[in-house]
Amino acid sequence: MAAHDGQTDTQAAMKALQEGFGRKLPDRIAEINSIWSSLKEKGVSVALLNKLHLKLHNLNGTSATYHYDTVTKLAREAELIAKAMVEKGSLPTQQQSEIDEVISRLNKTSLTPSSQPDSEIFMPPETANQGSKLVYIVEDDSELLQSTAMHIRMFGYIVETFHDLESFASAFRNSEPDVTIMDIIFNDHEKDGIEMMVELNKGRKRAAKTIFLTSEGDINHRLSAVRAGGVAYFQKTANIGQLIDSLDSLVKQEASEPFRVLLIDDDEEQAKFSELILQQAGMQTRSITQPLQALESLNDFLPDLILMDVYMPECDGLELSKVIRQVDTYVSIPIVFLSSEADLHKQLDAMSLGGDDFLTKPIAPWHLISAVSSRIKRGRIIRTLAECDSLTGLLNHTSGKKRFDAEISRAKRDGSPVSFAMLDIDHFKHVNDVYGHPTGDRVLKSLSGLLRQRLRISDSISRYGGEEFVAILPNTTAVQAKQLMDLIRKDFSAIKQQSEEGGHFQCAFSCGISCFPNPDNSTALINTADKLLYEAKENGRNRIVISPLKQSR
Repeated sequence: MAAHDGQTDTQAAMKALQEGFGRKLPDRIAEINSIWSSLKEKGVSVALLNKLHLKLHNLNGTSATYHYDTVTKLAREAELIAKAMVEKGSLPTQQQSEIDEVISRLNKTSLTPSSQPDSEIFMPPETANQGSKLVYIVEDDSELLQSTAMHIRMFGYIVETFHDLESFASAFRNSEPDVTIMDIIFNDHEKDGIEMMVELNKGRKRAAKTIFLTSEGDINHRLSAVRAGGVAYFQKTANIGQLIDSLDSLVKQEASEPFRVLLIDDDEEQAKFSELILQQAGMQTRSITQPLQALESLNDFLPDLILMDVYMPECDGLELSKVIRQVDTYVSIPIVFLSSEADLHKQLDAMSLGGDDFLTKPIAPWHLISAVSSRIKRGRIIRTLAECDSLTGLLNHTSGKKRFDAEISRAKRDGSPVSFAMLDIDHFKHVNDVYGHPTGDRVLKSLSGLLRQRLRISDSISRYGGEEFVAILPNTTAVQAKQLMDLIRKDFSAIKQQSEEGGHFQCAFSCGISCFPNPDNSTALINTADKLLYEAKENGRNRIVISPLKQSR
């Protein structure tokens, strides 16, 4: 069977990396010869011994990765001898003789790979959801049909509407939606909608995702809907927010950020291999070869996981993991060691000093992807519990402030704008007093859902406190931010919020927007946005004010 295009591309990239490593092999071996010659001439030198061990360690791991098996075997033998010398801090005659013999064989060996590197990549991790957002609504009440469609479109869905079952069935067979929202009763026939979905589901392995929306709430209709493959059931008096929540869970519309991996490895060839595999699986990577640059890269890149070697110059992986764990911000980031170190005691030391997993070189691509993605998924769940507001699912105040500081640091380096939008729901106390706190909570969720669906993945949204929200918009000027937030403001104002008693009302929000680089620090930007928000409130609410003090409805 021929490999698919993605697999072919990966094989070609792997072959290119393997050939590139092969071209550099003579120089790497020559450097090892030079270090060993210096040691024999000058005698014991801790620095040179450590350098020899490091070079042999890198050669061992990377040659194994690229399937230079004979080189790997000899480099491994020499590494073990060099490691023993490092531990003793001396050059025993017997070990000198042994390493002389191994390096001599290494100089004579054929520098050809035994086979192609393993490039088989299975299904990539779910770093982004693939829902296309297409929703069909089938309802013979024209007013309800248009109202429901309007509200669902506000949350980023593509909606097609149908007044009758025949036109719906034709469209369904031609282009199946992600979800169908179906009434049950048509032309006074009690279960026409259910019978239609039964017919369309015949012969399918899996029933089409269907939400039944009807005036009937008895057990018989609900049971028939379940038997027709219905995955959710709402009465027409249901709150629109509940319907949107159900859609989100079925379509998985909200795309998550790609997994972000920071690689720390002084061997550039090994880092290239790992980067290629992870990138092919849809992950974003950054690689550094100088471990002392780790904290700067952590602050700038904000990775989900750190993948690092154990043996590196200046500081080794064990020391670096201790440094990272001393910074509160990075305590929960998973650290995975990738090394040719086979000593179980060393591996356990690495785990006890802050490591979450230990992988050994060479590693198959599917194994690397599986180990990294599973750690990131678990880490994201833990981080969400710690960083997010329990009601809205948005970042909490503290996490939002940290994200803003990171964005400002990045903007200073890039010279790019960052807009800071502070929103406050107008007359929210009145909503709680008149309609009750459960209704107020639904209003908060409707705004948070609208913000989440309408802003970019790269934007950060947090619940700043009470009815106040914050949106951080990288690479966005104040004018651009105002245009975007104004569209959201208008749509939020049009949503029919529902009270516990079934009545409807509408809400609005006011917003102040400041923009980096004027002011040029996060504290001043927050204070400026707060003042602009206050101005929006003072001038009638339901409006946006940007810096400099210009306003528009």
